Amino acid sequence: MRPIKIPVTFDKSHIITIGKKLYFKSIDLIRELVNNSYDADATEVRVTLTNDKIIVEDNGYGMDRDGFIQYFKIGSREKAVNNISPRFQRKRIGELGIGKFSSLGAATKFEVISRKGEYYGRVVFDQKEWDKKETDWSVPIEESRNETGANGTKIILYDVQQHYSPQEVADRLRTSVPLESNNFKVIINETEVKPVFLQGKRIKIFSATKFGDISGMIILTEKPQKFEFAGVECRVKGVMIMKTLFGYEGFGHGVNRIAGSVNADFLPFNSARDNFLVDTEEYRVFYKTMRDELSKVMKELKAKEDEKIVKQSAEALQKASKLVEKALKARPDLTPIINVPISKSHTDAAKYQDEESSLIKRGRKKNIHRVTKPKNKRGENKIPHINPITENKILKKIKSDFGVRYGFVNEGLEGRASYFMSDTIWVNREQKLYRNQAKSIDLEIRHLIHILIAEVVLLTHPADSRQAYDRQIELLTAALV
Repeated sequence: MRPIKIPVTFDKSHIITIGKKLYFKSIDLIRELVNNSYDADATEVRVTLTNDKIIVEDNGYGMDRDGFIQYFKIGSREKAVNNISPRFQRKRIGELGIGKFSSLGAATKFEVISRKGEYYGRVVFDQKEWDKKETDWSVPIEESRNETGANGTKIILYDVQQHYSPQEVADRLRTSVPLESNNFKVIINETEVKPVFLQGKRIKIFSATKFGDISGMIILTEKPQKFEFAGVECRVKGVMIMKTLFGYEGFGHGVNRIAGSVNADFLPFNSARDNFLVDTEEYRVFYKTMRDELSKVMKELKAKEDEKIVKQSAEALQKASKLVEKALKARPDLTPIINVPISKSHTDAAKYQDEESSLIKRGRKKNIHRVTKPKNKRGENKIPHINPITENKILKKIKSDFGVRYGFVNEGLEGRASYFMSDTIWVNREQKLYRNQAKSIDLEIRHLIHILIAEVVLLTHPADSRQAYDRQIELLTAALV
């Protein structure tokens, strides 16, 4: 049987559908028009926003009749084939040839005016007129001589249904237009849009893959940003497609200080330019490369956060120990007997401990025992296996006036909260409750006071749990009230 050929057709109304459904946010139509100006080697683009119109005007090389024909060619590959601009050798952003219809996402009528050399052309695309003639795919063009002598293109959107503030448009263009390129600036309602400069450490990124180069910069900002602003801008030809933290979104450790921008021209993206085609080999290579780069940054961030935590913990321990000392001064009778010389300034506590020691020697005080350092088999003082929270000198053990030292250890989430060994009350800063309380320095100080006083009370060898509880309440009251 002879095969039958059937025509492949394209409904006229689909052009309108493309324009209205092309972008997730209709504000992106302004981005598309500005990027078209960039591709046309414009050095200046002026965006004017009014109540019912949007005007985008540039000083690029403009269009003649052939340019207009190319402009209204749906799916034109002209920019993909000739992807370098003639004057400034810019990598052209447009590829798909359908961006001009993005205007229909906010307006039902747009006008294109262009000048090139001696040529002047004007086309009005009106959706109502377009829909009237089902078979006529043409649009009328007015042509005349260019009397100004200047090149450029002006696009006017009429009866705009969506309204945007200049600030809103500027914020969008900062992330989606190559504002940092030489000889290119964008002005909105007479105010130039400047790229945002973030203060912080800059880490250069460059990786040559089999598909092409990945280059750019990751910035560790000096101050945390709002989480919705954090992330690395991933760009193609200088235009941001998406912003991401490459899986580190919930990592903590100040991840909201990560910013920056990387460019990979080989990455394929969808028609709306708001996401990459993630199921491609190109994107998988890009993602793995950036994930590896970001892991190095995360280690540095964690170290900085640890340093911050260390400083807070050191400050909290200093303040908590002073309050514990205050409580022991007020209640010297609850001061534990430690085999370390006691400060001469605290005569009451020293006198009391001398009396207690005398009673112990005479066997009249059986429920109080001298705390001594544990011995190893050779009779030497046994040093506990300690994993210091940091090597930073700020967390050296703090020695109290009563002979007790305080220090931090890392014994893990499930480790003991605290213990006494080698004349030191060791506090496990990694324990779950401690980590929870350390979110605030005030909470951390109060938590430390409870821990230190609990250990101090144990060192007095209370007769029973009731006596231990009472002594703890008395010391807490003296420390906190």
